[in-house]
Amino acid sequence: MELIKLYNALLRRRWLVVQSVLFFALAAIALALGLPKNYKASARVLVSSSDASMSILSDLGLKEVAAGLSSSADDIQNKINLATTRPVLEEVIWKLQLRTSDGRQLTTEEFLIAGMFGELEARANVAVTQQQGSDMLVFEARADDPELARLIADTVVNVAIQRSQDQARAETRGARVFIQEQLGVVQGEFDRAMVQIADAQASEQVIDLDSEIRAAIARISELMLAYENNTAAIQEIRARIGAQEAYQRREGVDSISPISMGTNARVSLLTERLEGLKQERAKALTTKTAKHPDVVDLDELIEANRSEIDSALAEQHAMDPTVQNLRAELMGLQRKGAEISAAIDRTTVEFSQYPEKMRRIGQLKLAAAAAEDVYKSLQEQRFQVGVAEAMLVSDLKFVEPAVAPERHASPKLLVNVILGLFLGVGFGVGLVFLFEYVDDTIKSPDDLRGVWSLPRLGIVPRQKVDAESILDRPATDPLTESYRTIRNSMVFASVDTPVQLLAVTSAVPGEGKSTVASNLAMSFAREGRRTLLVDCDLRRPTQHRLFGTVSNHVGITDVLSGSTEAPNAIQSTPLEGLSLLSSGQTPDDPGRLIESLRLRQLLLDLRKSFDVVVVDTPPVLVVNDALVIARAVDGLAIVIESGQTSRKLVSDLKGQCEGAGIEPLGVIVNKMDFFSTGYGAYMKAYKAYAQSLQSNDADESSAKGGVA
Repeated sequence: MELIKLYNALLRRRWLVVQSVLFFALAAIALALGLPKNYKASARVLVSSSDASMSILSDLGLKEVAAGLSSSADDIQNKINLATTRPVLEEVIWKLQLRTSDGRQLTTEEFLIAGMFGELEARANVAVTQQQGSDMLVFEARADDPELARLIADTVVNVAIQRSQDQARAETRGARVFIQEQLGVVQGEFDRAMVQIADAQASEQVIDLDSEIRAAIARISELMLAYENNTAAIQEIRARIGAQEAYQRREGVDSISPISMGTNARVSLLTERLEGLKQERAKALTTKTAKHPDVVDLDELIEANRSEIDSALAEQHAMDPTVQNLRAELMGLQRKGAEISAAIDRTTVEFSQYPEKMRRIGQLKLAAAAAEDVYKSLQEQRFQVGVAEAMLVSDLKFVEPAVAPERHASPKLLVNVILGLFLGVGFGVGLVFLFEYVDDTIKSPDDLRGVWSLPRLGIVPRQKVDAESILDRPATDPLTESYRTIRNSMVFASVDTPVQLLAVTSAVPGEGKSTVASNLAMSFAREGRRTLLVDCDLRRPTQHRLFGTVSNHVGITDVLSGSTEAPNAIQSTPLEGLSLLSSGQTPDDPGRLIESLRLRQLLLDLRKSFDVVVVDTPPVLVVNDALVIARAVDGLAIVIESGQTSRKLVSDLKGQCEGAGIEPLGVIVNKMDFFSTGYGAYMKAYKAYAQSLQSNDADESSAKGGVA
């Protein structure tokens, strides 16, 4: 039963669901057409090691290094994690200068996970996944430009491969650095051994001028070569410092390098402010002269801003780490040069003091030979490690570069529309349930059961057109049939005391009680009864407007005031058997006339002259005229508008009637939407059947006329 109610509610408020679906569908289309296009490019990388490299390294005696090159499927997740580490992403962002829509450089979190706003802006982002069933990694990049998407995918792959290769070479690089350091140590020991040999020869006064001269010359030559190399290095450092300072001197307010703009937030902010002041000055010059105070103020602001930029650049140049490092390196080389120069002086002095006796010549020569052997061994090991380092490569193989996509990956119009339709249906149904929950109106006779248990006299269907009168409608029309049903219900409801005087009222204005009263009178008249329609709504009379041939110049107020007789005030209508007693001129005190005994006597007299008298009365909750008239008639019919009259109004109406001691004859539900109650298909079929009968009757009439 609840499902039927929900179904009826959806039928009744179907346009709400339709509007919701249309709104969300149009919104989805607008988003699909208005959002930036997001392009996707993919590059593929194979995770595998080289068997040839492993074999060569094993032959060189580097089996441990070769074992580190082998990779398995368990390491693929580590490769994915390494490819999405902060250093890799930061290097890619810096290389491609990836920024948000407001010019801010992307963070690694935004680059890795764009988020909802990033998806809406088509912000650049990257994802690394493993291709199912293989050792292949898929680097997928998204951006608002197809070429940028391709560049991002390829750049991430190249940086990840380079990082992986650097990591693979880290171990051998450490060994090479260690060997290099040991070479320096051994070379120093060898040099010291040679010096000690020379000292021993001098102290022992061993005269071997050739060997001494060769040793001294070799030492001096080595020191001189070192001094020249050191001098060349000093000149190179000075040249680099001069070039850097010259580059800094060329950088000014009008020529700021991108590096300064990117690294110095203050310079970037002042530059943007300077450009804004320049634009503001140019705009002011369009309407003012250069000497205008506003322009002069802008010039002063521009000069002040330029001074701040110069100051910021000067601070940046003074704190440039490159120049500071070069100066520190220069000082070290100068100290080293001084030491070499001092060593040359000492060697020269020692050379001038030849010949001196040598002592412990054999022992010192043995130590020198041992140092030489160690040095040669280290040289060989350095060569092997260098070969191993050169052969160590990353186990990531770039097998498929990314291709710039021709079509965008999102937003997708069809997906958005389908999602919009689902959201629209859900939102519309939710609104229907919400409105149905808060809606307190009477929609069908069943809704009256919990408020007022009155007999149901009938239902008047809602009409799509404004004309609700049955005057020009055929007898088979559904509206005419509904009033016939109401008429018969009244007859059956009062079998013991037939209803001859019938009053029609409602709770509040606008529920259609005047139209129901006139149509009910027409229905009685069509049955062959002499029917009179009396308009007792003296405040807002409407019955005379429903018939084009009657007027409201003379009516019931004239009869009650004694200015005319009832037969003279009764007017005929276009429908045979139906007469109308309009309200007449609006009196000063309508309530006094309604409560007068003359009205009751008039109704009794009219009852003798007509078979049925239908009285149109004012709404009960506005004035109590209807309750007064109800005491003088056979029955009172209550009109309730479907979907408009609330349960509270019905409850108040019930209280008014019970307080007056009146039991209404029944209730008429007016303007009921049959399609919202599940009877729409039957009503439509019946109406079509009635129209077919009318067309058949018209054809028969025309055929008879043609035969005649």
